[in-house]
Amino acid sequence: MIVNEMYTPAMIGLAISGATDWLDGYVARKMNIDSVVGSYLDPLADKVLMACVAVAMLHNHLLHPGLVGLVVFRDVFLVGGAVYLRGSSLGWKWKSWHDFFNLDGKVRQKVEPLFISKVNTVFQLVLVAAALLQPEFGTPETQIYVTYLSYLVASTTMVSSAAYGAQYSRRFAIAAN
Repeated sequence: MIVNEMYTPAMIGLAISGATDWLDGYVARKMNIDSVVGSYLDPLADKVLMACVAVAMLHNHLLHPGLVGLVVFRDVFLVGGAVYLRGSSLGWKWKSWHDFFNLDGKVRQKVEPLFISKVNTVFQLVLVAAALLQPEFGTPETQIYVTYLSYLVASTTMVSSAAYGAQYSRRFAIAAN
C-alpha cells in the first residue's frame, strides 16, 4: 500500500497491527503466558514489520535513507546479538529449533527489551504515522515536525544501540569466563 501511495489505508493497517500486537501481549501477561520462543518471535516480527514499512517509505521518499539504514542496522544487530547469546549459552550445541528456543523449558533465556528500546519504538511509530499522514494531510509547515521526529528517532536508535552493545559486551565477557 505504501509503495502505491495508499497512505491512509496503510496507516489503518499499521494501527490494526499495533493494536493486535498490544492485545496479544496484554492477554499473555494477564493469563501469565510467557515462553522463550515468544520472547524471540514477537520482537522479531515487530522488527520485520518496521523494516518493511521503513523500506517502503524510503522508496517513496517519506523517510531519509540514513535513518532507515540506521534503524535496520540496529535491528539486525539486536537479532544477531540475541541469536549469538542464545547459541553461546547452549555451547553451540542443539539438535533442533525446539532445543534452540527451549520449548521444553530446561534452559530458559528470554529476550527482555531495555526501556530505551521501548521509548525508541514509540518514537519510531509516531514518526511512521506522521510521515505517512504528511503527503495527504500535511503542510510544508508540518514537515518540520517529521524532520524533528526523524532526529529524535535517530538519537534514541543510537542510544538504544549503545545500551544493547554494552549489555551484549557484558554478557559476552561473562560467557567467555
